[in-house]
Amino acid sequence: MERGARRSSLFVRAPRWWSLLAIACWMGGTACIRETEPDLSAPTPWEIQPATAIDDGTSYWPGTQWRTALPAQVQMDSAAMSTLSREVRGHRWPTMRSLLIVRRGYLVFNEYVDEATPQQLQALQSATTTVTGLLVGIAVREGKLRASDGVPPLFPEYGDLLGAGSFKNGMLVDHLLTMHSGLAFYEEDGANTPSLQGLTRSSGDWLRYIFSGTTTSRPGERWNYSSGDAIALGGVLHAVTGEPANAYARRTLFAPLGIADYTWFVGRPNELPQMGGGLSLTAPDMARLGYLLLRKGQWGAAPIVTPEWVASMSERLSVGVATWRGYSLDFGRMLWELPPVLGTTDFGIVAAAGVRGQWIIVVPSRDLVVVATGDAVSVEDHARALELLYDVILPAAR
Repeated sequence: MERGARRSSLFVRAPRWWSLLAIACWMGGTACIRETEPDLSAPTPWEIQPATAIDDGTSYWPGTQWRTALPAQVQMDSAAMSTLSREVRGHRWPTMRSLLIVRRGYLVFNEYVDEATPQQLQALQSATTTVTGLLVGIAVREGKLRASDGVPPLFPEYGDLLGAGSFKNGMLVDHLLTMHSGLAFYEEDGANTPSLQGLTRSSGDWLRYIFSGTTTSRPGERWNYSSGDAIALGGVLHAVTGEPANAYARRTLFAPLGIADYTWFVGRPNELPQMGGGLSLTAPDMARLGYLLLRKGQWGAAPIVTPEWVASMSERLSVGVATWRGYSLDFGRMLWELPPVLGTTDFGIVAAAGVRGQWIIVVPSRDLVVVATGDAVSVEDHARALELLYDVILPAAR
């Protein structure tokens, strides 16, 4: 059984406990005071080394380690990157734990703060849902599943909950992917059921718990962010592949990408992973997932998912459903769509996002992948990566 820390999901509105965490941090602030200032110019064990040769990256896939290049070697502003490096190391953003930038297949920015290292596993939180979307895409490519398949026929054991006469009977796999299932599932309010808090504490059948709730709308009518929809997709994957979703991920996604070190919080039935927020990866391996999206599902000689599937994940199906730090985000199929750069029509920027500052951002037009991890105690700090993307990183990528 694969293990992972119990984590909460990504919330569209600021949850009440963010402010409580911030107050706790302020009250204990003396513990955060540094006796000595760090040497911001000292080299780190993961210092970027210059590339001996440069290519456009279109035929590159990372091996055990990412190749590296100095920012200027891939047309990024060296001064801007140097300033950013000093600011990250100097704790200008105290809740940030790591920041990585990959351009044209070269790792050009690789900073870790405090105890964070390239080898440390980081809880993806709700960025896990994008992995869920990729796994469904693999099953579709393998002919095991279609987005248009009905959900109830895949779960005859829950016929008492999904049968005729219920709105749930019309639920499709695509409704789960787009978070339009209509299932009531409470991300923040543990007093109501089914809730994320109740599910993570449960030792019973997670799928029965999710399907036993009421409906808030007919399937397909209304978007509602729901970890329950993502977890239900884990059950769908088991139904069509015959193996737990984490085992399927290890064989069809992680092994081909070279991801060996991870944990995944699992429950019942059938070692069902928490597909909405239970996965932990290293920051460099998070970048591999972004690079897979950047390369339209291709990895080496074989596709992991099809370009059409990546395009479908990136569709702006639910517009303006979240606003963080003034940036309005859309939602597709287990993937967030970000605003275009000001003054452009570049609507191709997408992201996997998890609460407390976990981001995998993909900018195809600039051949960029940006990974940020953190321990944010406010929604503003959680979305800091967006501010850095638009104010620093994209202007630096010529």
